[in-house]
Amino acid sequence: MYYGMLATAALLFAMQFLFNQMYQKSRGDGTDSAITLSLYLHAISFVIMLSLNKFHLNITWFSLLMAALYAAVVLGYSFASLKSFKTANLSVFSIFAMLGGMLLPLAYGLIFRNEAVTPTKIICVVLIAIATAMSFEKGKKNKGNMKYYLAVFVLNGTVGVISTIHQTKPGLAVDSFSFMATVNICVVVACAVYHLIVNRKLPVLKPKELGYAASYAVCNGIGNLFCLITLTALPASVQFPIVTGGTMFFSTALSIVRKEKPSAKTIVAALVAFAASVFIMF
Repeated sequence: MYYGMLATAALLFAMQFLFNQMYQKSRGDGTDSAITLSLYLHAISFVIMLSLNKFHLNITWFSLLMAALYAAVVLGYSFASLKSFKTANLSVFSIFAMLGGMLLPLAYGLIFRNEAVTPTKIICVVLIAIATAMSFEKGKKNKGNMKYYLAVFVLNGTVGVISTIHQTKPGLAVDSFSFMATVNICVVVACAVYHLIVNRKLPVLKPKELGYAASYAVCNGIGNLFCLITLTALPASVQFPIVTGGTMFFSTALSIVRKEKPSAKTIVAALVAFAASVFIMF
């Protein structure tokens, strides 16, 4: 059941990248655009999480602190994502996002949680590192955009670390639905304050942009919820490689469907990453 949830989360994250890219093409990649996307998608996510939890919201000082940190990272990630999509295709973006989402939580689990270093984990990390090296295409655009790729790498990984810290403190943590709802409301408040101070009004999205934000919200909210739930049963050093390889595979598949024409190396890399994700389950 937990592996099935992780596979579903990987597909949802790949679709999330797609809706992020579509929003960027419609509204641009500036600061206002990034904060507006965060405002709407997290407002929608808040309603979804609250509804799924039957309108119960549990908060502790620890969960609120972790949610505030999570929200700050999410805002930075949203800005870096939109900047990345200015030059990157879906498969290249997903490589940086998901590699960070795998390596940082995995390192945290091994160093601070004393999770076992096994041959399976080592082989899985090596395979995904090979997949990453194969799929990155050199060029002027990629060089100029490297700072945003690296930001995506670090920030997406930090989200995984914060999630792991929260879920492994049962005496202080709240249920997964409440935690995600608290994260969402923290982001909404921060974005609303920004717009009221800088623009003195709240932004209004066009219908299609609202559709992209709502679709992103569903994919992001459910995907992160599944990851939080599985963290109560699976170690971070197992979970995040599965999500990483799966998302790289699904993102490349979506790129092909959308006729973005990823290179043969990128396609092979996605297959290697997928194989690594399957391998670590055994």
